This record gives sequence, structure tokens and C-alpha cells, in this order.
Amino acid sequence: MRWKVAGVLGAAGTMAEREPGPHTLCLFDVDGTLTAARQKITPDLDEFFQQLRTKVKIGVVGGSDYIKIAEQLGEGEEVIHKFDYVFAENGTVQYRDGKFVTKEVLIAHGGWGTFIEFRNGMLNVSPIGRNCTLEERIEFSRIDKEEKIREKFVAALQKEFAGKGVKCTRG
Repeated sequence: MRWKVAGVLGAAGTMAEREPGPHTLCLFDVDGTLTAARQKITPDLDEFFQQLRTKVKIGVVGGSDYIKIAEQLGEGEEVIHKFDYVFAENGTVQYRDGKFVTKEVLIAHGGWGTFIEFRNGMLNVSPIGRNCTLEERIEFSRIDKEEKIREKFVAALQKEFAGKGVKCTRG
């Protein structure tokens, strides 16, 4: 698919009559939106974002840490220079204009193998492990649709932590 920036989209996907102002910020989710889970951005979409950046400020938001976002959207520190804003770990780690801004620490522990990962803004549990292959991820997704593994796990967590201020969701 070829992307082109010609103006700003208005209602129903039509072009708006006016150009965006200097304070317009377009934010995009990483996993499942800009890329398939843990996969690289396509060259066409990458080029589109650089064209869009000439018209508005752009940023990305992801639940993963910066290293994982960078693996998907570029290489190393390149990503904080390709996007005006990068919000990693659900926005608790923030970069602006190529510089680190702040980090809000909610849990100050290390991870447990590849199944449980402590992030600044959340505890991420991966039933198949963070280091699984794409093929393993696809197979798990197929099985999960039938067996509802993640849905049952989240329901059990919600029951266990009901009334304790813990929010459990599937990603």
C-alpha cells in the first residue's frame, strides 16, 4: 500500500479545508496498529510518517519498553529522532524532540524470565513468553481463540483482585 500526505483528513475520511496548525499532534499506537505484534514497520508507512511530520507533530504510544518499540520502528536512538514524541511503557517513559523527558516508576523490580515482565506502568504477563517466534505467536493466537486462555486468565485475576484497585486487560 502506498501512503500519501496531501492534507488533513476530515469527517468520513475526506480532506479537511484547512491545514493543521503548528500545535497539531497525531499519536499512533505501535503493536497491532502501526505494526503486527513485535514486527517491523513497513518502508512505505515509515516514509509516510516522515512526510506527515512535515505538516504536523507525530508521536507513538506503546505498552512495550523503548527498546522493543525501537526494534519495530527503527534502530536504537533513531526512533526518538524520527518521531516528535515517543511514549513507551503506557506513557510512563517519555521522549520529546529526541530527548528523554521523564520516567514514572510504578513498580521497581526486575522481570521473571520471559513470561512476566515488570514495566514502569504495568506488569506484563505473556502466557507463551516474550521471546517466542512469530510462528509460535500465530499458533498461540489460534489456540487462544478456541480455548480463551487469556480471557479466562484475566477473569480469574479480576476476581482475585476485585476491589483492590488493580486493572487487568488483555493486549
